[in-house]
Amino acid sequence: MRETALGGGASTDGVVRVGDTVRRPPQHATPLMREVLQHLERVGFDAAPRWLGVDDQGRDVLTYIEGDTFTDRGTMHPYIGDPPNRVRFDGEQRAAVFRLLRRYHDTFDADVVCHGDYGPWNLVWRERKPVAILDFDHAHVGEPGEDVGYALRFFVGYGFADADPDELVRRTRAALAAYGRDFTVPALLAAEYDRAEQACLRNGWHRQLARLPTERAWLAANRGLF
Repeated sequence: MRETALGGGASTDGVVRVGDTVRRPPQHATPLMREVLQHLERVGFDAAPRWLGVDDQGRDVLTYIEGDTFTDRGTMHPYIGDPPNRVRFDGEQRAAVFRLLRRYHDTFDADVVCHGDYGPWNLVWRERKPVAILDFDHAHVGEPGEDVGYALRFFVGYGFADADPDELVRRTRAALAAYGRDFTVPALLAAEYDRAEQACLRNGWHRQLARLPTERAWLAANRGLF
């Protein structure tokens, strides 16, 4: 059967579509990723791929979910390039994103398994709304606020978004209302920036490391608004 490469950067190297399935090389898989996908199937969470096992090449086989994906992170990510036309999300889209994240977190009775990379590039979109979550490669047991803080960075944006501070605070409150839980936002974002810095140092992501001070400076100047 024909194999079609699925683009999207280093995180999708070697990932292909075969019919109604996606095949992912072993380096993209972890035991926890498989456990999470099996858990989501057991509890009836319909907004993620199903894990179907491995093929004769040792690749993980997942169900393919129809929809649009953002394969060019540079149009959304504040650290990859400076595109003239950056993707922007409206209030309805952000609300849907955070409602979907809460649905995912609520499938766990005790220890929550964070997605670990809940950005626009790891969602499937139909009619401009998120309908499914992809790529659980970075799944880990943690606090829900880790995913929430990460999502706020990329769906609201602080220091890079073309909006005044009051508007970004309004967007933040609307996003958290959609998620259905309140957080101390300055602490949430500060912890996210600390995690991002450690990841940058660990992986040699120099461009992101160089731009993190912009986010930290925005937070320092506007934390009182929250």
